[in-house]
Amino acid sequence: AVVSTQSTGIVVYIVPEMSDLENVFYAFCDAVKKGSKTGGTKMIKKLCTDSKLYSGSMNANIVDIQLSKQLGNQKKELNYQDFVQFIEGPLSEVYMKAKNLQHADAVQEIKNKIIASSPQAHGATKVSSDAATARMTDVKGYTGAHKERFDAETGKGKGIEGREYIMDEKAAAGYVGGYKGKDTYDKKHSS
Repeated sequence: AVVSTQSTGIVVYIVPEMSDLENVFYAFCDAVKKGSKTGGTKMIKKLCTDSKLYSGSMNANIVDIQLSKQLGNQKKELNYQDFVQFIEGPLSEVYMKAKNLQHADAVQEIKNKIIASSPQAHGATKVSSDAATARMTDVKGYTGAHKERFDAETGKGKGIEGREYIMDEKAAAGYVGGYKGKDTYDKKHSS
């Protein structure tokens, strides 16, 4: 936007900042499809799930129908302006009925819930923090052959050295580990 003051002749450029709602919208678009600035049905479902907009009388099917009304048959994706129109139009109508609110209150509540949310990783494996897993993964408690697979100080695996038996010189010649008379036969029986 350009603002000019005629008395001083100064022209001031004001760059509008992105709103919190816009930031969240782009974060969800990026979470569904990296680098995307538009969102479709998948993004709307994720946004509604993570924002906890769904309820008993407003489920994913109803939201999909409302999104189809907004997009029509031509478009598959929403840009930010379309998204705001979707919130203020079809989505707020359904939300208003589900929560018994006035239209303005429904729009504000939807926006507040969306602003307060962020994309979550659903079904992703989380790091276990229970005591049993901690005991099993603590290499200080390992004994025997398992103990040899890890460095005692750092707890890091030794890789191939820890998994395979590397023969020493005696074993390579066919002697057992404790045998001390290697190369003595020829000396005793040579004459």
